[in-house]
Amino acid sequence: MVKHNHAIPNVHLKKHWGPLVKTFFNQPAKKKQRQVAREEKAAKIFPRPINYLRPIIRCPTQRYNMKTRYGRGFTLDEIKNAGLNPQYARSIGIAVDHRRQDMCLETRELNVKRLKSYLAKLILFPGKTTRKLAAKQQKAEPMTDAKKEDKKPRKMIVPEAPKEKLELPAAKEQSDEKKVLPVQEPKLREKPQTITPEMKGTKSFQKLRIERVKQRYAGVRKKRAEIAQKEAEEKATKDTSQ
Repeated sequence: MVKHNHAIPNVHLKKHWGPLVKTFFNQPAKKKQRQVAREEKAAKIFPRPINYLRPIIRCPTQRYNMKTRYGRGFTLDEIKNAGLNPQYARSIGIAVDHRRQDMCLETRELNVKRLKSYLAKLILFPGKTTRKLAAKQQKAEPMTDAKKEDKKPRKMIVPEAPKEKLELPAAKEQSDEKKVLPVQEPKLREKPQTITPEMKGTKSFQKLRIERVKQRYAGVRKKRAEIAQKEAEEKATKDTSQ
């Protein structure tokens, strides 16, 4: 019941909420559609791997730099050190990121080693140009010894696999790994130890504070020591002159 001389209650609620609700009843159909698209893509690029080879990099900032993860692509320096060029690397399933720069020597060497191990395991099928040349040579007249000497073989960065290697079961399978050449980071866990009297006697916090102070004032103390040494040398030279 309304009392006193207040405003008459008239609540304005948004009663037409139906159009604002989003529904996803097509989720199972979309899932199936994505699966079919993946299968079609895999069949189209057979026998190439479905995913690209990615580098191993460190997470940014001091908080996460102890962890490793897969990057977008290899740097131009890493590709160059592995003996490849960016265009050719992309054609054999290696991801390249021209924007990324790696200043860490350890990470660069690790990624170069990763590239070389990938190239060692790679089974490269003959390309279109090689197949066309082979077909032309079969149709053409038999070459003389002089023509064979004049004709130089086509330079390949990664040699094409011979027929014996192409007949292996590994060459007829398609790699569907989510990450090409996956790397498992070792979990460093210390074994449980018995606490010794020496461990009980050490004051860890005090030791850390002392080392922190030493590091903080290292430059100032070094400068003071140099000034004191210089003054002592000047005083020694004066005493000898007298």
